[in-house]
Amino acid sequence: MKTRRKKYNATLKYQQISKIVAQKYMILDITAIDVFVYYNGSEIKPKSFEARMLNEVRYKWQIMAGVICRDQFKREYLKTETFITANDYFTVELSDYLAEFQRELWASANPMHRLTQFWLATPSAVEIDEQIVMNMINSKEAFNKFMTDYEYQQKNTMIKN
Repeated sequence: MKTRRKKYNATLKYQQISKIVAQKYMILDITAIDVFVYYNGSEIKPKSFEARMLNEVRYKWQIMAGVICRDQFKREYLKTETFITANDYFTVELSDYLAEFQRELWASANPMHRLTQFWLATPSAVEIDEQIVMNMINSKEAFNKFMTDYEYQQKNTMIKN
C-alpha cells in the first residue's frame, strides 16, 4: 500500500518564512528598563505577526551581551562579548541562557563604573557594531537615572561636607 505524503506542511512553511523575514530584526533587553524591538535599525512596536514570528520559532541567535558603564568623566562605555549560540532557542529562553554569562561579565566590569546590563540578539549573522548599540541604548535615557558606585560615593561625600 502506498503512503501519501503531505505536499504542504503549514508549520514548516511558517518556520521557513519566519527565518527569512526575521533576519532584519534585533531584540534589545536592557536590565531593569525594558525590551525593545528593532527592524532595519529603527525601533518598532511589534505587531502580532512579528511577535509570533520572533517568539514561536527557534533561531540560532547572534548575541552581544554587555555591561553599560560610566566613568568619573561622565563618559559612557560598554564592556561586551559577542557570540553565536550553539543551538536554536526561543526568544523567551535567551534570558535564562544568558544568566550565568551575564553574571560573569558583570563581575568582570569595573565595580565603580557599572550602571546596568543589556543583551542584543539577532537571528542573522551580521556584525554588531558597538557604536550603533551605544546609540540605541542612549536613545532610551532611562538608565541615566542610575548612579555608579563612584557617583554615589561622590554624592555622599558632598552631603557630609
